[in-house]
Amino acid sequence: MESFIQTNSNHFPPVGFIKHQQNKIRKSKLSHFKFNGVAKISAETLDSGIRVHINNYSLKLEYPKKIWQRFPALQKKIFAENVAYSLTFHIPFVFPTLKKMSYSLPVPISEAFMYKCFTQQLPATAMMEKTNFGKKTSNLLRKFFYTEYVFNNRKTQIPPFNRISNKNNIVMPFTFGKDSLLTFGLLRELGVSAQPVFVAEPHYPYDEVLKKNLAEDFQREYKIKIEFLKNSLGILRDPTDWFGWETQLTQYSLLLLPYIYYTKAGYLLFSNEQSCDFDQIDKDGFRCNPVYEQSHPWLLQNSLLTGLVGGNSLSIGTLLEPVHEISIVKILHRRYPEIGKYQSSCDLEAKPKNGSRWCENCSKCARMFIFLLANGIDPKKVGFKGNLLTAAKIHLYPLFDPTRIKEYGYDNSEPAIKEQLLGFLLAYRRGVKGAAINLFKKKYLKQALSEEKQLRQIFFGIHSSTTVPYSFSKKILRIFHQELDKFH
Repeated sequence: MESFIQTNSNHFPPVGFIKHQQNKIRKSKLSHFKFNGVAKISAETLDSGIRVHINNYSLKLEYPKKIWQRFPALQKKIFAENVAYSLTFHIPFVFPTLKKMSYSLPVPISEAFMYKCFTQQLPATAMMEKTNFGKKTSNLLRKFFYTEYVFNNRKTQIPPFNRISNKNNIVMPFTFGKDSLLTFGLLRELGVSAQPVFVAEPHYPYDEVLKKNLAEDFQREYKIKIEFLKNSLGILRDPTDWFGWETQLTQYSLLLLPYIYYTKAGYLLFSNEQSCDFDQIDKDGFRCNPVYEQSHPWLLQNSLLTGLVGGNSLSIGTLLEPVHEISIVKILHRRYPEIGKYQSSCDLEAKPKNGSRWCENCSKCARMFIFLLANGIDPKKVGFKGNLLTAAKIHLYPLFDPTRIKEYGYDNSEPAIKEQLLGFLLAYRRGVKGAAINLFKKKYLKQALSEEKQLRQIFFGIHSSTTVPYSFSKKILRIFHQELDKFH
């Protein structure tokens, strides 16, 4: 048995925060979930996957039959327990009247890992939250500690070690973003077999539709099948905000274990770049990495977690640790232009009115737009329809006003703003026109010119490579040097 209780207050969290969350739930797919202070959670294995029970409701997570059948029976049971915990433990933030999470499970292997990852990621959630309560990291931590987590007394099972893996077999989460496309291109150049898997989130149904459309041509061109996994448990995330997304990629590591067994993969490769290691001190005095879960120190922890739950010799890493975003755009579109044309980096909630594969109204779209132009790449090549340099779009760039837009926590960090500064300078040098360029010239050109040498060294430089698999590292670093050395 285990519990986290740090306060006896009957008035926590505050009424305003509870009403704020309840209003969102009433308007969402979560309206049928009802809790009277307690969530009772259990899990079972099925012929096609697992089922997680939450009070009187259940959610089924299904896999292709051939993939699920290859997964050993004991691993299935341990997998079900860890997935049930890892994708539900956050729900007291989504349903703030919850005071107790009662699991009919032994303490899962993932419990301590998720606890660390979640608490380290909460400062970034606070940075993005809209309520006064949610904006303070200390309040969110207090809410987490206030909730009681209870498990049964059965002994935690650890799966037997499976030595069957092949370092040349790769499973990779695949989104058609610049990072996963570059990872795919690098692996293809190295002659390494990769199994891409797109994990579909129920709160982003159109994103799945778009990616399936892109996949049709991509699969035909590269003679490879992209697997699509519906993460039905993702419905438990906050439908319009940030709660529940804190450990998303770590959850994906667990969800992909059946594919790892099926392919006998030696590596699970994410596509986390150098910028994921930046941190700062938030307004509440806590150290905050806006993308802690993508940091390379956590990637090493995630590798340990997934290997323990899966009972395998898997390693988790990334080929992109040494480089920054603007460099990734350059390498992808210069070295692998036939792959780069599929890029779609926006998290689409609905179909854009102009038929674009980008919403063209968020900070991520703006960031990609200026990085493409900085590298001499026409944004229309990757499906942009509009011009994101007009006066109406200036607010999308944190460089000009970091308080105006908060789609992504990293956007408001100093490195992100400096990278945009370099992006605008390079686009300006290429003769790009627009209201945003004019504003850059007026406010920041002098600063950008004075810092250019340092900015180039940072953002076109080649940095640490601790999570790049050793068997690939020399070849990967050689490619990066070929593409970037002349730019810094």
